Amino acid sequence: MRKIVYIFTVLICGMSIGACHNGRTSDGPHQPNTQIKKPDAPSRDTLLVITMPEDALWGHLGERTGMSVLEFITDKGDTLYINKESEITGKPGIIYGSIRNYTDRFCLTTTDGGETLVKAVNVTEMQELWTENVRMEE
Repeated sequence: MRKIVYIFTVLICGMSIGACHNGRTSDGPHQPNTQIKKPDAPSRDTLLVITMPEDALWGHLGERTGMSVLEFITDKGDTLYINKESEITGKPGIIYGSIRNYTDRFCLTTTDGGETLVKAVNVTEMQELWTENVRMEE
């Protein structure tokens, strides 16, 4: 009977030691109580420069802009229907600012022969938010 109790005690101790994962918890490796310094948020004195390539399109959105397609009316008067997500790769385009106001001026770049959005910037909204520190390079 004593041998069974001894074996049972050894097994429990072994399982307890094995459960420690060499000093790590289940959340990950043990780390000392040090605070990680996060980068500071940009101040109002920070200059934000948004550069768009020369082949970027300038204009405004049309009323048929929806959840998956942008209706884009260029400054020349051409109307384009641009997918927000690539049908080939499934990668979504990036939109800086909101698409609520159709009269806002936009600058955007496309891929897949002009069918898919890469990046769109609501220039009007950016200028309202950062009137002092934004410079758009055309």
